[in-house]
Amino acid sequence: MKKIFTSLLLLTAMAVTANAEMTTVWEGTHEIGNWDKILTVEAAKFSSISSAEKLVLSVLDDDEDQYSQYKVSIKDDSYTTIIDGATINGDGNYEISLTDEQVNLIKTYGIDINGSYYTITKVVVDTGEGGEITPPDTPEEGTTTELWSGNTATDDWKGLVDLSYEKKAALATAKIGDVITVNYSTTGEDPHVRIANPNGWEAFDEKAEAVATIQDNEQTFTYTIENVATLEIIQRDGILIRGKNIDITKVKLTTYEDSYDAASVKISDAGIATYSNSNKALDFTKSGIIKAYYASAVEKGKVTLTPINQVPAYTGIIVKGEPGTHEIPVIDKIDGLGTNYLKAVGDWDRKITASADAIYYYSFTETATPTFRLVTQETEIPAHKAYLETPTDITPETGSIKLVFTDDTSTGINEIETEVQESGDNSYYNLQGMRVEHPTKGIYIHKGKKIIIR
Repeated sequence: MKKIFTSLLLLTAMAVTANAEMTTVWEGTHEIGNWDKILTVEAAKFSSISSAEKLVLSVLDDDEDQYSQYKVSIKDDSYTTIIDGATINGDGNYEISLTDEQVNLIKTYGIDINGSYYTITKVVVDTGEGGEITPPDTPEEGTTTELWSGNTATDDWKGLVDLSYEKKAALATAKIGDVITVNYSTTGEDPHVRIANPNGWEAFDEKAEAVATIQDNEQTFTYTIENVATLEIIQRDGILIRGKNIDITKVKLTTYEDSYDAASVKISDAGIATYSNSNKALDFTKSGIIKAYYASAVEKGKVTLTPINQVPAYTGIIVKGEPGTHEIPVIDKIDGLGTNYLKAVGDWDRKITASADAIYYYSFTETATPTFRLVTQETEIPAHKAYLETPTDITPETGSIKLVFTDDTSTGINEIETEVQESGDNSYYNLQGMRVEHPTKGIYIHKGKKIIIR
């Protein structure tokens, strides 16, 4: 888990000696949070231990500006506390001395580890007979930008910090893996903190809100942007910081070396769709199961589609491949295409007028027989889609406009799949033009039409 601050590695007076025999009973990355994410180490992990002098916890101090604590309890019926509220002072190894009675209880019941504002990376038993423990890794250092500072009291969900739309600042360039940090203090009963979607004011997901702990010290709440769907909302619309009975004092965004930008491209069950993005240039080179095309030529009854690996921002394209939502990586700005009859809609719905002399608009239908249809009245095209614009009317006298993909070597299969006509051939073909004797689930061409067998 990425951390927001890098601490010096401290081996304090409680540091582990080099003369101890160590048995690791748990190792990983567990962010404790604020007394709400207990780490349980089951009794079975301690079964091979005959005697012990100490438990050793390897921890990362999530935020040196916060008062961090750890607590260890034995999981018997009364939850006997071994250590309650010991202070964490930077990254390091922290020792807990054990009595024989505690060792026996731990072997029977296991332990629970709780606390505030630290990440635990290892739990070790020290028997005092040789060996040493490896200190935790230094957390990755990020670049932090302050988005807002001040003092906003939320009271009972009334006050908020508005970082939406034109106020979103650096959030417009946020990336997957970035961390949003909220500094706050509690002011009353049942305190709550939430990072909310401006559209509906609800939390982005369950990790974007938490019940706070009442205490005198200032606290922090962190939220990691983990998926492209949330990222695109934050980049476009920003965030709201809401809560109950807290005073918000600061909001920060931390980005890391391995944070990355991406876009979500959705393909319908027909296996084809239009797409555009207002600000992002996209790289389809390594996408594997999805290809991008631009409309390089048009004529009566036909649109020629040419493959393209890297797509400039605000460029209308056709995408073809496996149905579903795909994450496509973003690249640096690249030059625009030459002639492309597909026009970008961008990040917001757009209305186009009815076609007229010398300018003809075509919307795209993502049905079993995908094709372009002439726009005869004002039509709204959804965000992130594209439409066709031509100087002449390319509507055929009969049938539908054909889509011809120049990289298709299946002898005209694309014309068959988009033209509305009856064929005497009763066979089924896949999208590569190969006959399928016994079709199962998937997309096929049958009697000149694309069909889906579910």
